[in-house]
Amino acid sequence: MEFREMQYFIAVARAKSFTRAAEALHVTQPTLSKTIRHLEQELGVELFDRQRRQIELTDVGEALMLESELLIRQLEDLPNHVFDITNSKRGLIRLGLPPLIGSLFFTKFLTVFHSSYPNIRVEITEAGGHTLEHALEKGELDVIATVLPTSSTFEETPFVTEELYAYLPERHPLASRKQLLLEELASEPFVLFTDEFSLHHVVRTACEQAGFTPRLIGESGQWDFLCMSVAQGNAVTILPRSIMQEMNIYGVKAILLKQRIPWQLGLATAKGRYLPYATREFIRYLTEEYSFDA
Repeated sequence: MEFREMQYFIAVARAKSFTRAAEALHVTQPTLSKTIRHLEQELGVELFDRQRRQIELTDVGEALMLESELLIRQLEDLPNHVFDITNSKRGLIRLGLPPLIGSLFFTKFLTVFHSSYPNIRVEITEAGGHTLEHALEKGELDVIATVLPTSSTFEETPFVTEELYAYLPERHPLASRKQLLLEELASEPFVLFTDEFSLHHVVRTACEQAGFTPRLIGESGQWDFLCMSVAQGNAVTILPRSIMQEMNIYGVKAILLKQRIPWQLGLATAKGRYLPYATREFIRYLTEEYSFDA
């Protein structure tokens, strides 16, 4: 059933006359009659009862009329739906967030974003950075927040850069220092994020560049567990500066590292893959209009 046939069928049904419908459509009556006959043959049914003075829809014709009018309304509304989507008023964003990045930066942002775009739904998947990168590659996510740099197959948009600090027990001999070298922690037991998190690899790489491999006594996917381990005096860890503002754990001291290890975060999308308008606006809003200092 073609769109033109649907239009002709609705015109005849509403006018209850081939003559009046042909005049409204600006086509000849034979053309209109031939089109309706072709439609009936295609469907294998009679749509009109032509035995009466004023033609009427058959029961099948009545059912088709309801469906056709619905489709016509949907098609007429389509430009408005496209306008809404392209102007970022509605849509779905499949967002991947590592728990640490999510809790530090996205809790407030998502609230602000939703207030500006109430009809855009954000579907969040929480996992480590490497797990999210695999999901992005497979097309299971539209965009992820992650530590930069990432894979060469991704487009990257930085949104914040921080420095990593050493987190020590408050009574540790080095806890009174304003700064310290990473190698001064070479003999200390470490607790880190698990290796599915990008931060794990950033810290290990920094330690190896400082001449040692960290002696791990524990790993976790939760920053508060790592800080609690430090507070108990069992270990040290390396975490972003922002944790200090979130942390309500006593007995931990955060000290700047002289190496100044950057922790650059960004949004990553897959190169060469269509990016929904809602996701494009999400990236633009985060990087151009939102301030993490607000």
